[in-house]
Amino acid sequence: MELTRDSVYLYDFVNYDKLVIDLEILTDMNPDYTISLLSRLPTRRWIEKIDLAKIDNFWISNSRSDNAVIPDIDVITKIVNNSSPESSNLYVLDGLEQIYAESDKGMLLEKLSILTDLIKGGNNVLIICLDQLSFDSDWIARLRHITEKLTIQHRTFEAIVEDDTLAEVPEDHELVYESGIDGGPRLAYLSKLPSVGFTKEILVKRILQWRRMGLDVSAIEPALHYPSEDAYNLYKMVEENVRRATELERFIHANESLLDVSQISTDMFRLRQLTGLDELEKKYYSLSG
Repeated sequence: MELTRDSVYLYDFVNYDKLVIDLEILTDMNPDYTISLLSRLPTRRWIEKIDLAKIDNFWISNSRSDNAVIPDIDVITKIVNNSSPESSNLYVLDGLEQIYAESDKGMLLEKLSILTDLIKGGNNVLIICLDQLSFDSDWIARLRHITEKLTIQHRTFEAIVEDDTLAEVPEDHELVYESGIDGGPRLAYLSKLPSVGFTKEILVKRILQWRRMGLDVSAIEPALHYPSEDAYNLYKMVEENVRRATELERFIHANESLLDVSQISTDMFRLRQLTGLDELEKKYYSLSG
């Protein structure tokens, strides 16, 4: 969805995997914003989940880390207040629970109202991510009065590109991640990346897409430091394993009623780790023989 400038949104936090997917959708669909992520999750954890190259990242913590900011709404307001009036800024606040726990509840709501007025008086957007069960219901009800609910729509995308012509990496807002048997996202066929036009930026985007499907693609990470040809060769090896895992998962879903439920969970974990594919293929494909 396209964000409305001068708006404050309330986003229902479920888990970080979903937040990462939704954040990628928002950034892809709103490319004109300078993004600042203020989170209770340490930067080292975010690096594993998202490309921070174009995101200003702050860790809401009492730690003395370089990018740490204390859990105080006044500090958040100061960051917003110091932003350039010439730019459009998107602030994603994940960590209100910690600020709430260390603040006077009434005073915090008053200061959030001031922050809301500051956002609405400028050219910025604020998204407050929170688990509503962590707050008093009356307090949340009052917060809703000064915010808008943020709902992000996912569109379906599935493509297989067999030739070696230049293809664009599908955007995350074009992807949908349905729930699988094991509760994780279903695997989807993504367009094959050709050697022509292959860059590290494209590779980073593909790695993030694979991770959001719950795949352990740590084997591809060294390619980010390889020369282009070597990086592409490693990518092709991992891409083939992902293809095999996707076909296996589809087979398991199609034959779920015939399979041992207790084994499916274990095998799906191995499948997402991209390990033991030979063994899993022999085990399951023999059933159709």
